[in-house]
This record gives sequence, C-alpha cells and structure tokens, in this order.
Amino acid sequence: MADRLAQRVLLVGWDGADWRMISPLLEKGQMPNLERFVNEGVMGNVASLTPMLSPILWTSIATGKYADKHQILGFAEPDGTTGNVRPVTSTSRRCKALWSILSERGLKAGVVSWLASHPAEQINGLVVTDRFAHAANEPGQPWPPVEHSVHPAELLEEACKLRVHPAQTTPMQVAPFIPKLAQFDALKEPKVQELRMLLAQCATTHAVATWLMQTQPWDFLGIYYEAIDRFAHAYMEFHPPKAPHLSDEEFDRYQDVMTGCYRFHDLMLGRLMQLAGDDTTVIILSDHGFHSDHLRPEGSSKIQEGRPVAWHRRYGVLAIRGPNVKKDQRVYGACLLDIAPTVLFMLGCPTARDMDGKPLRQIFDVERVELAEVETYEGAGDQASVSPAQEDPWVARQVVARLVDLGYLENDSTDGIALDRARNLGQIFAATGRPRLAIQEFEQVLVHKAGDKGCKISIAGCRLQMGQLDEVEKLVRELLADEADAPLANFYMGVVAFRRGNTDVALEYLLKAQAANPGWIDLQCQIGMVYLRRQRWKEAEKAFKEALEIDPDCAEAHDGLGVAYRAGQRPEEAVHEHMQSIALLHYRPQTHINLGLALAETGQFDWSIRAFEVALEQNPHNPLPHRCLARIYRQVKKDPQKADEHLAQARRLITARREALAGRPRPEPVDSATTNTSAHAPADLE
Repeated sequence: MADRLAQRVLLVGWDGADWRMISPLLEKGQMPNLERFVNEGVMGNVASLTPMLSPILWTSIATGKYADKHQILGFAEPDGTTGNVRPVTSTSRRCKALWSILSERGLKAGVVSWLASHPAEQINGLVVTDRFAHAANEPGQPWPPVEHSVHPAELLEEACKLRVHPAQTTPMQVAPFIPKLAQFDALKEPKVQELRMLLAQCATTHAVATWLMQTQPWDFLGIYYEAIDRFAHAYMEFHPPKAPHLSDEEFDRYQDVMTGCYRFHDLMLGRLMQLAGDDTTVIILSDHGFHSDHLRPEGSSKIQEGRPVAWHRRYGVLAIRGPNVKKDQRVYGACLLDIAPTVLFMLGCPTARDMDGKPLRQIFDVERVELAEVETYEGAGDQASVSPAQEDPWVARQVVARLVDLGYLENDSTDGIALDRARNLGQIFAATGRPRLAIQEFEQVLVHKAGDKGCKISIAGCRLQMGQLDEVEKLVRELLADEADAPLANFYMGVVAFRRGNTDVALEYLLKAQAANPGWIDLQCQIGMVYLRRQRWKEAEKAFKEALEIDPDCAEAHDGLGVAYRAGQRPEEAVHEHMQSIALLHYRPQTHINLGLALAETGQFDWSIRAFEVALEQNPHNPLPHRCLARIYRQVKKDPQKADEHLAQARRLITARREALAGRPRPEPVDSATTNTSAHAPADLE
C-alpha cells in the first residue's frame, strides 16, 4: 500500500445541498462550522450525472462508475424471487463500493444510511443500512428492528436505542424551522407532521453515526443525510421570495424551513468535525443542487409523477478539509465519479482503471504523489456477501408504498418499474455519448407504452447526436404538432436547420421559440451557436452573455462566449471563459479543444498542448486535436517526429470517419456534445 495522504476519511453526504443556498447563510454567519471548514480546506462545485436520481448518483459516488456498470437504476426494482417490486438493494449492485474495496484491502470501513445499502454487507467494518432509520409503526406501537439492517449484528440492539420516532419530536425542536409554530394548530397541519418525520429520520442517522464514530474503529466512514433534498421537495416552494401560487398564510408559516434545515446540518457538521479530529480528512458532498432562486420551476416543489428531477440543479457542493489538503482554495472541474478514486488515493490504495472518474490530485498541497493503479477491483478478494433471501417482503412493501406516497415512484407495478429502469438507462447512455444503446432502451419503453412522448423526444435527441437529421425532423413533426409544444418543436427544427448549414432558417425557428420562452437557457446558447457559425461575433457574444444572466453557471455559455472572444481577437478573455467552463464541467472535450486554440493564440504553447491532450483523453476519435498538436510540434516545438505522429493519427481518424459515413462500422464516440464550437479554428487546422 502506498503512502497515505489521510489517516482517516469521513465522507459526509448532504443530498441536494447547493452553494446558492449556502453562500448567503455563510455571509450572514449562520453556518459557522461550514465557514470554518471551507476556510481551512477547499471548496467548489461538483458536476452531477444524468439522470439526477439519488440512488443512481450515490451509488456512482460510492463506486466511481456510471450506472450502466453498477446497475442501480432507480428507487425500486423487480424482485426476481417474489415477482413483486422492492426498493433497490445492495444485492443488485454489480460492482464494489468503497467500503467493500477498502475492507478487502485490510482497512476498517463503515457506511451509515447510504442508499441501496440494504441488506448490510458483511465487510471488515460496520454498516447501518438505509432501512434502519425509517419508523415503521404509529406512536405507542412496537417498532421492531429491521433485520439485516446493521452489521455486525451484535450492534443492532444498541443502535435501536438511538432511533428517534417522529412522535418524539417536540415543539421546541420544530420551532427553529417554523418560528410561528405556536400561532396555529400545528397538530392538524400535514406540513408540520411531514417536517417531524424528516427531522426524526435525520436525527436517527446522526445519532447512530456519532455513536459509531466514538465506539468503533474506522479508517473510512461514509454517512448519508437525505434530509436537505427531502426538505427541499417539501418546502423549497415556500422559500423567499414568495411564489405566486402560495397564499400569504402558507408563505408566512413555512418560509424559514429551508434556512432552518441548512442551519441544522451545520450544527450536525460541528459535532462530526469535533469527533473526527484534525487528523481526519473530511469530505462534504452533495449529489446535485436544488433550485432556490429565479430558476425555480413554477408551482410546487413536491415530486410529480415519479419525476423528482425538475427542481434539481446539475451542480452540487464539494468541500474537503484535512491534512495535506490545500487551505482556503477553490477546487475546479470535479465530478461525482471522481470521489471514489480520490478516497482510494487519499488512503494509499490504487485507483482502478475501470472506474470512470479520476482522483482530484489538484486539491493536495504536496508536490509529487505517486499514483498507483490496478485494472479493476471486480473479482478480486472476497466479495462482501449478502443473500437476496434476506429481504423482508413486508418491510419492502412498506418502503415501496412510502416511495409512491412521496412521489419518487409513479406506481408500484413491476411493469412500471421495469419501464422506469429502461428509461433511466436510456438517459445514461444518451448523456455519455452512446445514442444507439440509448435508443434501444427507449424503444423498449415504447413497446409497452406506445404513447410515451418523452421517450420519443429522447430518441429524437439521440438521432440528433448521430446526425440522422431527416429522422429527427420526421419525429418532431409527428410529436410536436400541438400549439403547446411549438417552442420545443421550433427549437428542434432550428437545431436541424443549423446542422444542415442553413443558419437563416435555424435562426428563424430559434427566435420563434425564444419569443415564447425567453428564459430557456439551452435555447439561448443555441442562438449563440448560430451567430458563431455566421461569424457575427458581437451578436454571439450578446447571446451567450444573456444566457449567463439567466444562469451564471452555464458551462456551455462560458465556452461559447470564449469562442466569440477568440474570433473577435480577444484570446486572453477567451482563455478565461473556457477555463470557467471547464471548472464547471471538466468532462467536455470540445471545451478543451477551444481552450487549446485560445492558449495557442496567447503563446502559451505548453498549456495548449496539455489542453489538446486532455481533449483526446476524453474523446480519442476526434482528429482535430491531433492536427492542432501536429502544427504546434512542427512550427513551434521544432519536433517533426511528433508532428508526423499526430498528423498520421489525424489522417487515420478522418479515414475511419469517412468509412463510417459510407456504412462501415466504427467505435462509437464518447463525446456527447451536440454542438461544435470550434468550427472557426484557423483554416490550416480544419
């Protein structure tokens, strides 16, 4: 085992936490523990994954892999043994989680309340599953422990003494969330009872976690708190400013709940920091953000029709503090997939090449750290074992019913769940640049649900990735004939016209869509792309700036603005915008190409080379970076051998592309970008 950068690692998961909620509270001094934390460590955004569903995301965090590898594809799954529906389980995960990997390497690992962790895996450490904290019965009735929810089993009895039932919550505990609690009949208010339930579950998780931290040995401990996301779905619509659909009375009662939720998490963080000690590296992480400002969707934040993602924002929070971690600095370009390899790296364990993320080496203040790698951890060592027969059908039915009540599942039929899983897998394939596989999944849904317009639109998006423009146009005309769908139809028709090179028609369609929906940021960026193609640099600049006024964290708008600046002979400003884009979304090869071009124009050729190399690491099928590198090595570095190597690679890729267009198969590209902002590279690089 290599030298360790961390003696211990504590990973604190705050589902749905968002800097846009946190930053104002930090400025007001209302989250003092987190303020001290970020001042003594690094902080930044972390890019989420598609679809933004918590069981999928937290399993990707724990494995470092996309969901098509780990196969946790939603909140529930068909039970092959009983034929019923059950919540996703640890037995369904198809690759090892951090706690299993670390356990097999002789470290003491633990996990508390992590999604899809039940039944408990038999690891060298401790597990408290996501079933443990949920109250099963009404007040005054027995609350039996959930079998196989704690490992080692001898800890179960003591752990159950720490559970908090919603009926045990007091007005004094609820009042910080609802300051005017005494002014109405709180016992009759469903929103108050919902808050008590969420508070009790969160308190149970925290009580068990802090007890284990004090009484059990551990090298790694992951604690998952779901409360912020659950609170946000229940109460974010009440957060100031007042939404039009709320009455004054509703707003007055519940406008402080989200602030109270974040401040409560800060109190819990203070205790975790105290127990962990200064020699422990602590990571605070959320799987996605949650809209709290002008980008909030209209209407209720409650989950509708089994689709919780409408209010989710694609950037979560990341903060890291501990020995060998830089102090009071930003971390850029992080992705959820990077967390597992980073934890392995911290604890002196090799990272795995079959993980989709990479260690965040830039966060450490040590100059050189050796990075060890293995091909895979799958099949190595003793796989932590659990038996599918350990699932309690009665408990499973209770949990599924609760998921339906909360809106996470549209229904609890096996057919419905199977279709949800296929739809989610299709989204994963589409988002990772595998449109053919995505279409196969969406078509499975359509076999059983022929009228699913969402799947058909997703297929249109996949065919757009594949350049099948006639098929896209046909689908759009069939699907989006209603007046209500006109903005979306105009958007797609505009993109199709853009891809065909007809920018006049593209702009006509897109401006029609914009008139109906001026706050649509993807549309705004596409308009900017059309102006870039037409070499109308000032109008492109204006379009991308307007997109950034809508959302300053739009990576695509920063990238497009950089291209406009470079075309307008402002390469230094272009470098800044491309860097901003990469800081938000690192895994976007086109942006690295654009950065490389801008850096070359500023004379920063070594950094330019590195940008093109990163673009090739992310998408090895694109010949353009090779041609750019060939030019730099020939004209600047005076290295004709390397120049010839890159030129030969570019020619090979161009030949492969031409053969593919002629109908011959080739590997699918991994670049999921649907637009090409480097269309205005210098002529000798085209």
